[in-house]
Amino acid sequence: MSDGKKISGERKRFAGTNLVREVSYLHEDEAEALGKRAKKERCSKAEIIRRALRAYLGIED
Repeated sequence: MSDGKKISGERKRFAGTNLVREVSYLHEDEAEALGKRAKKERCSKAEIIRRALRAYLGIED
């Protein structure tokens, strides 16, 4: 995909944003719970993962 712009290392920004694509593998029960939470909160799975990760790592918004 030629849309990405290089940032540090080999990573590229997604669609002109500061988002970087990472791939993680989840257990089936985790993936199911994530899907249910996303549906309940009417947001994307990625948004839930970002919020949880930032909270876990102590990164302020």
